[in-house]
Amino acid sequence: MLDKNKNKISSNNAGFTLVELLVSIFIIALISAVFMVNYHNTNKRSELKMAAQKLASDIRLAQNYSLGSKTYDGATTPSGGWGVHFSLADSTHYIIFADKDAPNGNQVYNSGEAIETKNLPAGVTISSLEVAGAPVNSVDIVFFPPDPTTYVNTSIFTSAQINLRENINNSTTAVTVNFFGLIDAE
Repeated sequence: MLDKNKNKISSNNAGFTLVELLVSIFIIALISAVFMVNYHNTNKRSELKMAAQKLASDIRLAQNYSLGSKTYDGATTPSGGWGVHFSLADSTHYIIFADKDAPNGNQVYNSGEAIETKNLPAGVTISSLEVAGAPVNSVDIVFFPPDPTTYVNTSIFTSAQINLRENINNSTTAVTVNFFGLIDAE
């Protein structure tokens, strides 16, 4: 009886076969690749959303400058208020400006009025501009103190939409400003 047990070879083989190991590595690599691709796309969409929020914040900054009668040279408040200029010709940046034209400004950006040029993040551009739903090549949003009255391309009863595009994924978002001065980033 003892001899019978000695001659039996144990068939209990614990471990992985080479095929099982390769399949496991392939599945892990596939999941990692999908995660990395989605991470990159999500990161680019986040950059676009952050650019839209920053743009909306800069428009609010011009609005607050107008409400607070901020000076542009340390002594002079701009007679026409504060504004932001957008142009499709310069789609990678926008300009915060002081409307200095006397006596009450002209509600448009003129050379020499730029206070600060703001650059959009790399890969994000202004894709289109709209005033009252119609496409335009440039937009000037000016806040005239003390209310501040909101001018969009010299009109007080209209709205503007600045459309941003992330160039790698072609994702888009928009920032709108209405005639009440309400600013919304999608």
